Amino acid sequence: MPRRLACTLLLAACEPAAPQGPPPPTADVQRDDCLARHADVPPRYLGLVRAFCSEHARLGGIGASLAIAEHGVLRYTAATGLRCAHGDPVTIDTPFRVGSVTKLLTAALALDLADDHLLDLDAPLLELADLPDPRAHAITTRQLLTHTSGLPDLAPHATPDAPWRTTLAARPLWTAPGALWSYSNAGYALVGAALERLTDRPYQALLADRLLAPLHLEHTTADRDRALRDLAACGHVGRGADAIALDVRQDLDIGARGATWTIPAGGVIASAPDLVALVLGLHDPARSPLSPRAITTLFTADVPTHDHPGERQAPGLRAEPLPAGDPLYRLSGRTGDFTADLSFAPDRGFVLVVLTNTGDPLGATLAAGHDLLGLRPSAAPPATPPHYTGRYLLPDLGEHVVTADPLALDGAPLIHLGDHRFRSESPPLTITFVFTADAPHATHLRTRAWVATHAPG
Repeated sequence: MPRRLACTLLLAACEPAAPQGPPPPTADVQRDDCLARHADVPPRYLGLVRAFCSEHARLGGIGASLAIAEHGVLRYTAATGLRCAHGDPVTIDTPFRVGSVTKLLTAALALDLADDHLLDLDAPLLELADLPDPRAHAITTRQLLTHTSGLPDLAPHATPDAPWRTTLAARPLWTAPGALWSYSNAGYALVGAALERLTDRPYQALLADRLLAPLHLEHTTADRDRALRDLAACGHVGRGADAIALDVRQDLDIGARGATWTIPAGGVIASAPDLVALVLGLHDPARSPLSPRAITTLFTADVPTHDHPGERQAPGLRAEPLPAGDPLYRLSGRTGDFTADLSFAPDRGFVLVVLTNTGDPLGATLAAGHDLLGLRPSAAPPATPPHYTGRYLLPDLGEHVVTADPLALDGAPLIHLGDHRFRSESPPLTITFVFTADAPHATHLRTRAWVATHAPG
């Protein structure tokens, strides 16, 4: 959530407040305090913890938490900063809102109901029957879980509860169902609505009974009131002394304008060690509440995302190959006032979770953790401009034009980010050129806000 939006929604709360308590420590003091707090770190994780403490301090973070497992065992945890601005310290049991990491739990619930023959993954959902586009009536749960439904994404803060289904129905499909991977929170919201209808139970209770209790996760919930009682971290808009704190109830009521429809897509609140236990427990047949067939489905990534080379989508998770060829599953959550990153290499029993209660992800910390797996950040050079240029049409007959010399979208220069990803500054967009079926020319232009199809000729 951008600061301007937060100020618009919070009104007077965004006015400069009188200082509360002592001034915040400098970045150097904050880093040194964090390192001293974790002086017991095993040598293998020293680089990871140094990156964690330094990056959090450098970014002016409020609080952060980290947990790492190897060989299927939790090996180390770290926490730094404050649970809420001017409040008490983060502990390793402090729950943070984890955003889209929630999708892993929603996918697991759907597979659990499929095992109980309450849900057919390959049958159309009743929740889609009222969409005016007849193609939507054939969308399946499996397509919703793998982001291949063609449904548009909806911005939570712009789509409060009452009209969200109406808003979704008024927008055309981005692509035909099954044709292309494109991220959609609305798809997971529809799965959550179906789970509630099929069990006649609210999502929060269904999650607690079918997943959290069997896995003994005591610091994870989708119930905001319980999260407040458990002293969950506040989210923060802005940095340092200027940060605006939102507790997890305000985070939804103000930041997302009360859009409870988003909970199955991004509403879970969890501690870092609980997320480690969650993914290890879901994957282990001896402990998982899921059947062996459901476990296999949950961790089968066979849908190409066309976002990064070799990356594929499983229900709730993306997978990329490690240098040895075994998979690394990844999932991130970005709410604007919280971030969450989860990485899981099942063949090594490796899990890394990094959480913050600001909008700044700890990318260098994540890279330091991946370094333990031998994974090095890489980005391929771009193709030549003729592979990208041309007219790209939106489903509602809008148009975007990509030109060369320099490469530009609607006249705004594009800055290469790696692979076929670019950034436009005006308007600010991250753009991926999609090449499906080994096409020599980009077939689609994808952002989080829209997907456009290339018009040959």
